[in-house]
Amino acid sequence: METKKFEQALKELEDIVRSLEGDMALDDAIKAFERGIELSKLCIESLKAQKGKLELLTDDINNLTEELKID
Repeated sequence: METKKFEQALKELEDIVRSLEGDMALDDAIKAFERGIELSKLCIESLKAQKGKLELLTDDINNLTEELKID
């Protein structure tokens, strides 16, 4: 998920949480909750993908610094 889509999903999720904190019909609350779960899954998958990229970059820099060490 690209950054813009992640930010949009997170914003929508925040809006859903705020709406669930107020008074809402049960059917509407269930639909909002279901949508919130979908958005949560999208955000989590995006964060997992970014974590993997960061770990790869960190490993690369650690390997390079190891090669540069002088005994």
